[in-house]
Amino acid sequence: MIAHIIMKRTKTMTVENKAVMNLKHFALCAVAAAIMGCNSDSKDEGNSLGTIALSGTALMGETLSASVSDPDGISGDVKYYWYADNELIVGANSTTFTLTDAQVGMSITAQASYTDDGGINESHISDPTDDVAAVAFDATVSISGDTLVGSTLTANVSDENGFDSEIVVYEWYADSLLIEGEIQSELQLTEAQYGTMIRVKALFEDARGFDESPISAATSAVERVNTEGMVSISGVPTVGKTLSAEITDVDGATGTITYQWFADSVALTGETASEFVVKQAQLGQVITVQVIYTDDNGFAEDNLSEPTQAVTDEAININGSIIITGDIPRLENTLLTAQLDEQNGVDETSITYTWLADGVEIADTNSNTFTPTDYAGATISVKAIYTDNDGFDEIVTGVLDGTVYTQIISDSTELSNALTSGLVEGSVLGLNSAVYSDLPDILLTNAVTIRAVEGETPIFSGESCIHVASGVDGAGISGVTFKNLNTKADSFCENEEEAIVYSEGDNFVFSHNTMDGDVAASEIREETHHWIVLKGKGALVERNTFSNRNNAVKGSVIKMASSSTDHTVQYNLFSNSENPNYGESSLLLLNVGSTTGSDAADNSNFKVQYNRIDNFATGRRLMRVQTSSATIQGNTIINANGGISLEDGGFNTVSDNIIIRTTNINDTSDRPSGVIMTPLGHTVTNNYIAGSRASNKEAGGIVFSANPFSQATGGLPNSGNQAVLDAAGDFTLNVSNNTVLNSIQPIVFSTEIGSKARVGDCDELTAADDPVLYGLTKNFFKINFDANLIANGVGVDDTDESDDDISDALINGYFLANGDSSSAHAFEYDCDLINHEESLFSNNYGFTVSYASGDVEDEDWVDIRKLNGNGEFDSQGAVDQAPAENGKEVPELIIATEANTLTVTDPSGAQAIAGAKGLHYIQASEVGAGSTWTVEQE
Repeated sequence: MIAHIIMKRTKTMTVENKAVMNLKHFALCAVAAAIMGCNSDSKDEGNSLGTIALSGTALMGETLSASVSDPDGISGDVKYYWYADNELIVGANSTTFTLTDAQVGMSITAQASYTDDGGINESHISDPTDDVAAVAFDATVSISGDTLVGSTLTANVSDENGFDSEIVVYEWYADSLLIEGEIQSELQLTEAQYGTMIRVKALFEDARGFDESPISAATSAVERVNTEGMVSISGVPTVGKTLSAEITDVDGATGTITYQWFADSVALTGETASEFVVKQAQLGQVITVQVIYTDDNGFAEDNLSEPTQAVTDEAININGSIIITGDIPRLENTLLTAQLDEQNGVDETSITYTWLADGVEIADTNSNTFTPTDYAGATISVKAIYTDNDGFDEIVTGVLDGTVYTQIISDSTELSNALTSGLVEGSVLGLNSAVYSDLPDILLTNAVTIRAVEGETPIFSGESCIHVASGVDGAGISGVTFKNLNTKADSFCENEEEAIVYSEGDNFVFSHNTMDGDVAASEIREETHHWIVLKGKGALVERNTFSNRNNAVKGSVIKMASSSTDHTVQYNLFSNSENPNYGESSLLLLNVGSTTGSDAADNSNFKVQYNRIDNFATGRRLMRVQTSSATIQGNTIINANGGISLEDGGFNTVSDNIIIRTTNINDTSDRPSGVIMTPLGHTVTNNYIAGSRASNKEAGGIVFSANPFSQATGGLPNSGNQAVLDAAGDFTLNVSNNTVLNSIQPIVFSTEIGSKARVGDCDELTAADDPVLYGLTKNFFKINFDANLIANGVGVDDTDESDDDISDALINGYFLANGDSSSAHAFEYDCDLINHEESLFSNNYGFTVSYASGDVEDEDWVDIRKLNGNGEFDSQGAVDQAPAENGKEVPELIIATEANTLTVTDPSGAQAIAGAKGLHYIQASEVGAGSTWTVEQE
């Protein structure tokens, strides 16, 4: 039996409480009466009413018993019904009921229905119990790992009440002495713990609100493991010069050491000292040295150096090197020292040192030491200029590994105090590992950076509001983990736009952070909820990990205001969101621009590039673009629910993206798509789109839509699109070199018109209905549709979940075999949108079950088959239809030789010009917090 503590609760029954209790009893009685009657037949002469009473303790795991008595006697069966807060507990129909976790916090009542021995039907409800209390199961913590210096121990916590692992604070002890600064679940053992026994205590509040502080059993005593030493040769291998053997061993090497020098691996007789003078006999040979000793921890060592360069009789130059040392973490008052390693030798007094901050020389710093006062956050480097002892001129540079901080923070109070202490421009607050919870509003009124100290993992848990004020230039957040995300109540962020991070400043940097998990939908402050809102200009959101956004109903992970400019979102990982609200059109990953107003016509120069989006559920629009001149390029998108929707603004570019759906759709609200666009000068080129399964009018591989032109009152364009139209210009859509595979509707000319229009579909629209909207739909789309590849039935059908090998689906999308859908056409065309005189369809190839659907044979349709270098687009030409056997054009497809593994046209084949090529299939490990991969620019 696990030891437990009973949580007791004392209730004071006021008159008001009694009234509420009686009202609840009356309501339950009404429910009971519908079953068997409640205190029935009380007016029958000679009948005495029975009663029901409960016994037992209202505690999870305990059993309550119902006892019924009636002065008239009960010889027949009694039917029992149990209720929790007046809700029937299904299946609970005996005289006893054992309380479970599901009833915690609820009052319990029981109903008994029977016919007494006097023949009267009676039904009675017991008085309610106190609310059922939870059981504070004792949490436990154990330690796993090898008790060896240099090894890592891990604390493993268990609690039957549940707990959030991210808010546990740990205390590690060595022989009952607290190890300062170690508050994470892992402890790397150092020499300081040698010979001690390790314990760990875990401090947290469990899911039932109980404070827990279990402590583990002690480990065995920490032992040492050998850290192998090494030997290197210092000096220049020139005849007459002296070489020195230098031993590095963290275990120490203060005992007797045996040396042996070698020339071309032959032992040199008598050369058994730590130094060796190079002789003429070694000319042209390489020198090595062997050292044998027992280190200070008792481990035997036998190490051989790397060979020198070949011995010369004239001086040769070995380039010097320089490193910067200083106490870690490095504060502004830390003394930094430049340590020069010069094998040719140098007179220290002849060296000219210059220190630099962000590449700019700092005046009057001609010393090998430097204190970086007022240079927090800058990249510190040093340059040494000298002539070495062999006459070689040298310029040597070194860069400080790490950041210079204004202040080191270790808890919420210190952070709050620091932020309100009047930090100067450029201050950098370094956060140590800790759980920072219940933080006040974080208001940055100047260029302050909050970042994790190297090797530390600070966690912001629960409600947060980080506000970068308007006019601030260069604030930043880096290396922080956000858990249980919610906007702080009554904060600036909630009052403005319901966000976690709300930046109105310029050049804000949000990098290497992790945002992991929102709170339950019922706890989110507003239905529309954003994680990051960007205003101002020049924000950089780079190398972050965003995951587990499972409960938001509306809003974006990142929202970029249309009034802002020049934001870049790159090298981020968006992953593992199982949000059930994918049918909500306003649940977005990114809002690239955020208005239907005239701001959408302004050139924003937003860039969304080189991100991996992996199983991240959003609504029908993955990215809603409401701006002009934005670029969405080089992203890899796997298993999205919506598409990239270019709906307000013009002249945006979507290029070099990989968009693959490997699974079937959940239901009709699930609309995986590629790119959706209005006819306002957009460029959509070299994208790889596979597995789009939805057959909605606005879902497909590449969708042309006039819907945003009918969203304002009267079915007119909103002011953003109207402003683009009023500015005129060349609105040609350039759609080229895209690959669309295994999609029900590869190319869609959408018929859908907005709800404010007079008709529902554009094929029903006439000039008499609405001359403006008619003019913007009928024959308005000018399209250069060039060198695109469309194919269904590509790959093998390995999307069966019982098949362990689903690699093909990760390349070609959800397999679309012949007959899978009657809508599997190359083109879905039910509305004549195209400007036939000015559009050009050239060099395109299609291999699908059928050519097209809709009004495709009338005189207005541009029949692209066999014109302008296009393939034949014959029906029943899907790849899995054996087109050669059916006399159809044969696809010449191969797997790309590039690392992307995607399906492309054979570069030596007849269709070589078509389809996307040269893409990089981004892996999750290449982006996100801590990543370093950078795209290779041509």
